[in-house]
Amino acid sequence: MKIKKKEIDGIAVLELSGEMYGGPDNMKLVDVVSELAEEKKLDLVINLAKVKWISSTGLGILVSARSRYAKEGGVIKLCQPNDRVLGILQVTRLNLIFDVFNSAQEAVDSLKK
Repeated sequence: MKIKKKEIDGIAVLELSGEMYGGPDNMKLVDVVSELAEEKKLDLVINLAKVKWISSTGLGILVSARSRYAKEGGVIKLCQPNDRVLGILQVTRLNLIFDVFNSAQEAVDSLKK
């Protein structure tokens, strides 16, 4: 999995690509989220548009990232999952703990309110 950092309207956005199966590459997400929390960038959007698949370990990494961010008072929103990834989020009911948006801009706008 690859992670690209950017900002939209002052909100941190992480664009993930590839597959989230776990392992050292995927644990980078928790490291990046920890860095953002330390920098006090407490509003975060994770764009899943280029994520092809998420395993149970990958879901665990997302939940760990959310927990790490929440400890600092931060909020993580997800956006643009493909149908397959959205289905996984729904079956595991993680769509109930993560707000999921159709676009990064919609997610950013929700954080600015």
